[in-house]
Amino acid sequence: MRKKEVFAWSVYDLANTAFSALFVTFFFPLYIKQFMGGNEFQIGLVFGLSMLFVAVTVPFIGALSDRMKRRMPFIIFFTILCCVFTYLVIHANLMWALIFGFIANFFYHASLAIYNALLPRISDKADVGKVSGIGVSVGYIGTFLSLLMTWLLLDYFGWETLSGVKAMFPATALFFLGFSLITFFVLKDRPVKNTRFGRDVLQAFADVKQTVLQIKRHKNLVWFLISTFMYINAINAVIVFLYLYGVSEIGLSMKGFMGVYIVFSIAAAIGAAVFGKITDWIGPKKTLIIAGIMWLITLFVLINVSSFITFFIGGMLGGVALGTVWTAMRPLLLSIAPRKKTGQFFGFMELSDKFSGVLGPIIFGFLVVQFNYSIAIGSLIIFFILGLLALRKVKK
Repeated sequence: MRKKEVFAWSVYDLANTAFSALFVTFFFPLYIKQFMGGNEFQIGLVFGLSMLFVAVTVPFIGALSDRMKRRMPFIIFFTILCCVFTYLVIHANLMWALIFGFIANFFYHASLAIYNALLPRISDKADVGKVSGIGVSVGYIGTFLSLLMTWLLLDYFGWETLSGVKAMFPATALFFLGFSLITFFVLKDRPVKNTRFGRDVLQAFADVKQTVLQIKRHKNLVWFLISTFMYINAINAVIVFLYLYGVSEIGLSMKGFMGVYIVFSIAAAIGAAVFGKITDWIGPKKTLIIAGIMWLITLFVLINVSSFITFFIGGMLGGVALGTVWTAMRPLLLSIAPRKKTGQFFGFMELSDKFSGVLGPIIFGFLVVQFNYSIAIGSLIIFFILGLLALRKVKK
């Protein structure tokens, strides 16, 4: 394990999880619904359609980074654009706020595909699960730090106020970009000779086309992608709508949710650290099965939520389950991916993730608007059951 590179790599997890926590889960849905007059279906469309756009472009981006043997320029470019459009959301009307949210989420997820593909370069085969777990754990430390920043800012600007909510968008952008600078300056691509961008672009298209045409030869990848598709459908919906669900069902306050989310983050960090080691011991497939079962238990708790205590318990269980999923997914893909196609296979994992991101939030938001939150959460149970069944087909 290369400690300096692992540190720099994991700090980016610390930086980007702030975007997921503050923008995706908390302030963008809150700002759109309570202050801009939007609804759950519009919020679901923003995150769903942005992930659709990622889904159709990320395999090519991953293949291009494989060909160029360069990751950092992509990560730097996508991160900066994500932060810019995060800030611009508060300077627009409803339509443009939705569009800017779409763009910010697109560049956030595009950066993750290339970031994940760095994992085999900084880790050894024997400790890939441990390194992945370190990244996820440090990421949730970032979530905790970003929530601490949020608490201080809202104490100053006011809880439940427009000025307080607006302040969080530039703060999120600065947090993401500021900590990312550590990764940008420390983690460098290795020198590469004789690279030609035009040739690499054409060859990247050819690589993706070849992989798509030969997808039947990669049966493990197909079953892995189906399982990922099902898991992430449900997880994305929970991430986007957890706060609005707490407000709807038990009248949860912003400060109360902040406390739950801090516990959620700590639980996710512990889950990632513990199950990172367990992944190296029992294998990533068995770890993902355990995570799926934990998610089913979490959803049964949430669907029967009746008080702050049950919501708190559901959040804690969900945190452990979430950290476990992110820890085990990357090592499982590495165990079935040819080394020369690592970036491309991670691109296809992102494709599966983003297509699930298309359906999960949109279906969930539609069911909430048409029926209620209980039916919407019930639909997520089906996704996890199907994901577990597909996971059984994956062979190392």
